[in-house]
Amino acid sequence: MYEQKIYFGAPGTGKSHLIQSRLRGVKPEKIFRVTIHPEYTYSDFVGQILPESLPDGSVRFSFHAGPFTDALAEAYSDYSEEVYLVLEELSRGNVSAIFGDIFQLLDRDGHFESRYPVRNRNVADRIVELATDEIRLPSNFNILCTVNMNDQNVFPMDTAFKRRFSWEYVPTAPAIDERTGRRDAALNNPRISIALDHDRSHDLETNWQSFYMALNRFITDKKNGLGRSEDKQVGQFFVDFGARLTAMSYAGDPAEAAQAKERIDTLIRNKLLLYLWQDVQGNSAFAGRTQLFDAAVGSYEELYARYGSDRVYGQEFTEGFLKPEAMRYPCTGV
Repeated sequence: MYEQKIYFGAPGTGKSHLIQSRLRGVKPEKIFRVTIHPEYTYSDFVGQILPESLPDGSVRFSFHAGPFTDALAEAYSDYSEEVYLVLEELSRGNVSAIFGDIFQLLDRDGHFESRYPVRNRNVADRIVELATDEIRLPSNFNILCTVNMNDQNVFPMDTAFKRRFSWEYVPTAPAIDERTGRRDAALNNPRISIALDHDRSHDLETNWQSFYMALNRFITDKKNGLGRSEDKQVGQFFVDFGARLTAMSYAGDPAEAAQAKERIDTLIRNKLLLYLWQDVQGNSAFAGRTQLFDAAVGSYEELYARYGSDRVYGQEFTEGFLKPEAMRYPCTGV
């Protein structure tokens, strides 16, 4: 059975990794991967007529296929093997304009082929198996996409487009080990230290999985937290620390552990703080409202300078959410 699926969730939940795992074992020539962006067009996706110089100095105009046409031709060439068109960051482009008349092909019949064909001579001419200029999606043609929930306002998708895909939510919870069916306790889960004041001997020791899950609860909690929507949460891989740095953070050698801590602080400072300042706390933060950051942090410049050496998070978050959950997701097996 064909797949027309969109994996969606908060940023950093591992949607692309999920697709990569899903396609493990598929021949590389059967996978066509595209990253969508605001300037991406129908011509990029399907193909366009471009000039090309000939050896005799003359110029001719010919059709240059896009990834959709290449994937479709590959699917027609051998019905016995599945072909996958992977569209990353789908919501960052104007999907109605990108798909154009190809949108009509997304409706499938009982044989998993396009219910309604479209005529496109340029595409059909690239597919030797077609006798006419009518094209359909065959049953072995699959489309897998990723969407960050907080990017859906870049180019909103209309309902007609949405309902032609199945939508699989990718949760923010720590990843599951496929072998054991349990949480992968060591995956991207380094030890981190949260400064509670300017004296670093009072740091709160936690780990990344416990920290970001406590942060997500604070972001969405309507009573004691920020009460923001789920699309403002972060996933486990919002900051990718890597296996080596994760292992170093638990090293018995104090010098090695200290080196890892400094690198981890730098990664969080450079990859997470701006998102939390602009997108999570954002313009809704004002005096008297629950704050993620300490009241003494008056600007992003101060936040950036203080992180790793002084307190930056507010009491509501550290006392009400982080401390009680500081070791909820312990790292084991490093």
